[in-house]
Amino acid sequence: MKTPLPKATKPSHSTPESQLAGLTLTRENLRARQSAVAVEVEAALAARRKALIEGSSAAEVAKAEHACREIEGTAFGIADALAELDRRIAATEERIEAGRAAAQVEAVAAGLERDSDAIDAAAEKVRRAVEVLAKASEAFASAITPTAAPLFAKRDILGMRDSDSPEQVAAYLVGHMIATAMPQVEVSEAGRQEPFGYVSARRIEATEGGEPEKPLLTDPMRNRAASVRGGSSAPILARYSQPEPNFEPDRQEIQVYVTDDFSYVTKAGHVPELISAGQKHLPVPVAEEAIAQGMAHRTEPPNWSNVMRASQARTHHRTASEFEPLGFVLEKWRAAETERRREAWLAEQREAA
Repeated sequence: MKTPLPKATKPSHSTPESQLAGLTLTRENLRARQSAVAVEVEAALAARRKALIEGSSAAEVAKAEHACREIEGTAFGIADALAELDRRIAATEERIEAGRAAAQVEAVAAGLERDSDAIDAAAEKVRRAVEVLAKASEAFASAITPTAAPLFAKRDILGMRDSDSPEQVAAYLVGHMIATAMPQVEVSEAGRQEPFGYVSARRIEATEGGEPEKPLLTDPMRNRAASVRGGSSAPILARYSQPEPNFEPDRQEIQVYVTDDFSYVTKAGHVPELISAGQKHLPVPVAEEAIAQGMAHRTEPPNWSNVMRASQARTHHRTASEFEPLGFVLEKWRAAETERRREAWLAEQREAA
């Protein structure tokens, strides 16, 4: 008859906390056993001492000696086991503490990740709302006609703001709405350059109520409509006219590699500017004309070392006639470019009207 196989045991999935509880209980039991063994050790020592002092037989002395060694071995074993239990308990406590610290770290990190995801989702909604607001603001500015803008009834320290553009009027009114809806956000009109000078940024405060377009713009418009209809005002309205911007081109310079000596004139009747070979910083239109005529390059040309050696070899004093005229008058070009830009702008204004 075959011996039945032992049943398989399920693997232990005890936690560090349950292991610590088991180790602590074992240590308490061993400490209790250690106290009892200490009493037995003392009794064995007393019996051996008596046998040795009272001259007992060799057999009795041997028996007492054997009893002492046996109980002392037991006491040593218990002490050794307790020391090992202390080590295991300390290691388990460290493992538990490390687990708690890791869990705390993970909890904090996971919480931050959850918060960041929630903020991203909420911010995306705000971003979409701002995009909608921007488009609505553009439509708002388009709705304010050139005849409506001068009726804007906002009064500043300099008086009535009846010369603002439709875009400025719309920007102020939208800013007022934002300042009213979100008082914790500081809203200001952007500083801007005007024909008479620079206008600094001005803060917008919610002082006219939640619907500023009514008392500041549409109420004055309706009042004017009523007065025109009633005959007390002439049917002639002021009209906002956008001031002409500055069309003059920038006076920027760029670096070019000049390979042929040339000259150009800054203003009609002036002495020509003499430009010799080398790396030069020239006004942009002069540089572009020199590049177009093959006298200069934007990047270093392959024969640059030869050009520089030839330039350095010229030791005699050179006159203006030795410099090839570029046929370019800088101020004449600037005047023509300014007029071209202005005509293009005026054409756009006429088309928009």
